[in-house]
Amino acid sequence: MRQSGRRQKMAILTIVGLLLLTVFASSVAIGVPAARVAVSDTTVTPATPTAGAPTTVTATVRLSGGSTSAVTLDRVELVNSDANSFRDDTVASATDLGSLSAGETLTVPITATFDTAGAHDLRIKVTVTDADNDETTVTRPISVIVEQGVPQVTFDAPNAVVGADSFVQATVSNPTNAALRNLSIRIMTPEAGERSVREIPVLAAGTTATLNFSVQPQQPGQQRLSADISYLTPAGTVRNIDETRLMRVKPLANDVGIRVSRSTGDDQNNAGGVAGGIGGILGGQSDLQGGGSQQDGAEQGEVEVTVSNFGNAPINSVVVIPQTANGTVVEEIGRVIVDETLSPGAASTITVNTAQAEQIGELRFAAAYELAGERHTVAAEFNRQIPGAVDLTGVNLAVSSNGSIDLRGNLANTGGSEISGVVVQVVSSEYVTPEYPRRSYFVGTLGSSDFAPIELTASADVQNATEVPVRIQYTVGADRVVETTTISLPPDNETDGTTPGGSEVGIILSVLLIGAVVVMSAVFIMRRREWAKLKV
Repeated sequence: MRQSGRRQKMAILTIVGLLLLTVFASSVAIGVPAARVAVSDTTVTPATPTAGAPTTVTATVRLSGGSTSAVTLDRVELVNSDANSFRDDTVASATDLGSLSAGETLTVPITATFDTAGAHDLRIKVTVTDADNDETTVTRPISVIVEQGVPQVTFDAPNAVVGADSFVQATVSNPTNAALRNLSIRIMTPEAGERSVREIPVLAAGTTATLNFSVQPQQPGQQRLSADISYLTPAGTVRNIDETRLMRVKPLANDVGIRVSRSTGDDQNNAGGVAGGIGGILGGQSDLQGGGSQQDGAEQGEVEVTVSNFGNAPINSVVVIPQTANGTVVEEIGRVIVDETLSPGAASTITVNTAQAEQIGELRFAAAYELAGERHTVAAEFNRQIPGAVDLTGVNLAVSSNGSIDLRGNLANTGGSEISGVVVQVVSSEYVTPEYPRRSYFVGTLGSSDFAPIELTASADVQNATEVPVRIQYTVGADRVVETTTISLPPDNETDGTTPGGSEVGIILSVLLIGAVVVMSAVFIMRRREWAKLKV
């Protein structure tokens, strides 16, 4: 009985021991996973990332040699943990990466872009699945320091023209908190390729620099303008970025004008070659618009040649060539250089002495220039004849006691060519006002040495007015000329026969004289009658 009980206890103890061994073995098996995965290394490229630029984080994943199962590498994630929640924000990820056997490693690059500068605390998160379809996840922290953004470039090409060197202004800015060095900027167009390179040794933090380039577009319309920028970061690494902008290219406009006129002798352009002028004749001032008067200081035979660039591209190597009517170069005068470059909208004037070519009848001047790699010529005829000019003569100005003015005279053309559209008028001033019926007088056309009478009416404050302003307008050649002069009023005590006030006084005196004669005659007749009665 006792043996039976003892055997029963031994059996129970054996069973309990076996159960304990089973539990212990099971616990050991559960504590050691079949796939032991780790992130053995991480790198960041570039070493100094910048905001807005691609940054690559490379993770090295290793399956330990003690693993009892191969694994499938499902995905590798770069996550940004939110300290205020249990949620992971995935910054970038890589999937379908293959499998790993025990002892193998796999390098996985993950590329992300950080919009803000500063320290970004991240984690590498690796997920694998073993042969039993069990999923295992491991993580490793990583910190990425991101600098401020890359250099910014803006372009301005407002006058880009097909086939011509076109000005481009590039503005480079450094938005970082440290200086950028050894900046090299190349400007290119798709058609012409690389055109020019500019360099900036140092661009301080937060500053900008302006660079000037020249490109030569080959087609009109919207064209791409590219910039390749190389620079040294504050961390000492070399970076390259590319920027592309659109520029509007205009068709080439060839519009160059040449103008020839007699020299004024006072370094001012003389478009009309107007000689004389009523200002000098009557002592008043002259106001010339679009014309000039030949001055005493101008040397005989000197002419002014003006070349104007009305086009939209610079012209180069501008030369004025004097020619005869049939185009033969006048060697006595010779070629004259105007400008090496004449920008759009600009004009340049030179003085040419034609005294050595007086024997040549008709002259013309040609302007030769280069535009967009081609040579062009434009010419203008020069009329040696003295242009038309006006002279106001035989002026008779009469003022009545009530301030009415009557001005009469002759307007003569003293020049050698016809003038047209001649208008004479009284100019309103503080004390003088043009009055009906002849505020202005239209003369019309005057040939050389012709004259025409004029008559003007006005009113004046005779107590204050001392002169009457008169304006004469006329056209000579292609120019409209305006001249203004003043005519002095007669003194207050002057009452000659040409003044209506003097005529009125004469009439009054005449009436008084006639009255006196009539009265004396009546008295004489009455006295004679009385004497006759006495005799009777």
